[in-house]
Amino acid sequence: MKRNRHRRELGYISLPLIGILVLKYTFIQRMCVALGLLCFAGSSALGQATPLRLTINAKAGLQYDVVRFEAKPASKVELKLVNNDDMAHNLVLTKPGQREAVANAALALGTEGDAKNWVPDLDSVLFSTPVLKPDSSHVLRFITPKSPGVYPYVCTFPGHGLLMYGAMYVGVPMPPLEKDGNVAEAARQGKTEARQFHAWGEKRPLMYRIFMPEASPASIAVALKHGQNYCWDAGQCRLRYAWYGGFVDPWPVWRGNGHGLAKVLGTKYWESDMPGSIKIGDSEAEPKFLGYRKVDGQPEFHYRVTGVDVYELITPLHSVIGIQRSFRIPNNTKPVVLPVGPTGRVAFEHSAGKLIDGMLALTAAEAASFTVSIGLIK
Repeated sequence: MKRNRHRRELGYISLPLIGILVLKYTFIQRMCVALGLLCFAGSSALGQATPLRLTINAKAGLQYDVVRFEAKPASKVELKLVNNDDMAHNLVLTKPGQREAVANAALALGTEGDAKNWVPDLDSVLFSTPVLKPDSSHVLRFITPKSPGVYPYVCTFPGHGLLMYGAMYVGVPMPPLEKDGNVAEAARQGKTEARQFHAWGEKRPLMYRIFMPEASPASIAVALKHGQNYCWDAGQCRLRYAWYGGFVDPWPVWRGNGHGLAKVLGTKYWESDMPGSIKIGDSEAEPKFLGYRKVDGQPEFHYRVTGVDVYELITPLHSVIGIQRSFRIPNNTKPVVLPVGPTGRVAFEHSAGKLIDGMLALTAAEAASFTVSIGLIK
């Protein structure tokens, strides 16, 4: 009887103990699961906080070796720009569709460019590096925009933005590289430009923002069809000179990190010897360069004089070696005077106005639309 009672007591006692053990095991198991979930969530949060790190090399031929990359909206990025070239370069990220406008504004900085790292004071500029000398680098840290889109980046050092650019895809898929209009043509075609020949190739028309002789730092060299070329000064808003044959040798500028001057390769046949730009009314106000738009691949320059917009398109002549300057001044009520420089050594024609001592005088009505032609006398 005692043995049986002992067994019953043992059974009575053991059941609660087993229950307690089971409860403890269940509690510990659930705690482990909870801790595991917490750790996973923590690791995920840490993963989201880890920035996207990438390196972009500036290389010979006015190129970035990374012409596009993807990033998530509102995410951290650490972009290291390394200048492996023997020219100066920077990298400027802009709002969607603002690459050319920012590059043009940088060009218009003129003598202020160096102090501002050739980065204009625009809301469309999001992030930028300083101008890097050869064999130097800079880490740019930023948070990507919240809005999905294609955000361009470009080198705004004078003359580089025409070819040296790429795109950051934020929250949107990238198209096939060969169909991506947000990268340079050389990148789409998988070409690598060599340093010793012109980065722009042989296709005309083309333009190059570069330091030119006998012009301000904001000069623009343009190559037209039929081997015709000209230098237009965006700092003073006027045509400087015209030549035929080869375009320009940019190597002196590149070798000097922006302190040299490009070399004219052809034969110069006309050069303005009269200072000043177009004059509207009696005001002596300086013109303000506002950029350009492409018309059949040729730039139509836009500038403002005393509050009046002026548009100038330069195209090649077809009958002789020469150029035609087409002006539009649509909203003007004052007389206009255009310094045209020497006309005795060229075939000079104008569609309106009177030419007196190298100055073309026009009424407001005549100046609404007129042309000036400068041709080589054979």
